Amino acid sequence: MLPAIDLGFADIYLYGPIFMLGTVIAVFIIRKLAVPCGVDIHDSLYAVIYGLIGLLIGAKALYFITKLPYIISHFGKYLDYLEADPMAALNYAFGGLVFYGGLIGFALGVLRYCRHFKIPLFGIVDLYTPFLPFVHGFGRIGCFMAGCCYGIEYHGVLAVHFPFNEIEPELSAVPRFPVQLLEAALNFTCFAVLMILMRRDMKRKESERRFKQGQLLGIYLTYYLVARFLLELLRGDDTDRGMIGFLSTSQIISLLLIVPAVLLLRAKGREKIFFVPQNEEVAGREPLCAENK
Repeated sequence: MLPAIDLGFADIYLYGPIFMLGTVIAVFIIRKLAVPCGVDIHDSLYAVIYGLIGLLIGAKALYFITKLPYIISHFGKYLDYLEADPMAALNYAFGGLVFYGGLIGFALGVLRYCRHFKIPLFGIVDLYTPFLPFVHGFGRIGCFMAGCCYGIEYHGVLAVHFPFNEIEPELSAVPRFPVQLLEAALNFTCFAVLMILMRRDMKRKESERRFKQGQLLGIYLTYYLVARFLLELLRGDDTDRGMIGFLSTSQIISLLLIVPAVLLLRAKGREKIFFVPQNEEVAGREPLCAENK
């Protein structure tokens, strides 16, 4: 665990740089794959920007929702806290990120870009899908470094004993299961599988391709929904992630997303994907966002 690097005059918290490193690598590879997948290079970049804006809003909004029941039930106490230390109170309400909120926000941001500039949605979606678990894997490494999203008490092989952390004082009380690193490994495995499926299908003739629009996203969602539901059983930060009954917020969202995942997997009536354009103008044309200004 190394939440920040002390430069002497300032601290650099590592979660953000690690997440952005994964994002930059993903965007670089996406730009290489855009033309073979029939997506304009400029659109592949600009849609990411819209998506990242939505990701930040969505991740913060869902984090606030997980804190809302406590704030409502202790509203007078929270108002006193807000008056005494406004920054600390706001950090309590908005200081974290929730992955599912970020995923939904990212999807809405990309949808907004595609609708506004009249870009085929599934062309962008199929291109981005393998990189969702890739970037998320970097995010979970950032969580491990920061000491958030930590695991249950665990004394077996690979147990981690975190140093004392003022933000999470209970973190260092006992050895923990490194659930963040397990989730990162599962995400990188998912990325590798999706990339193999994607590249193999791109090499086939159009009539022999196996995947239709949205099916890769359906595979990713199905895999992650099951993995996340089970991973929640290994999480030790119950008070931070929100609980409704005996289920965490993320487990409930995992159950709710089963239906769209199945619909994407079935992909009835949708075209096959990974069309390699014969007209190479797609690589050099002006971006649609410029044409529609």
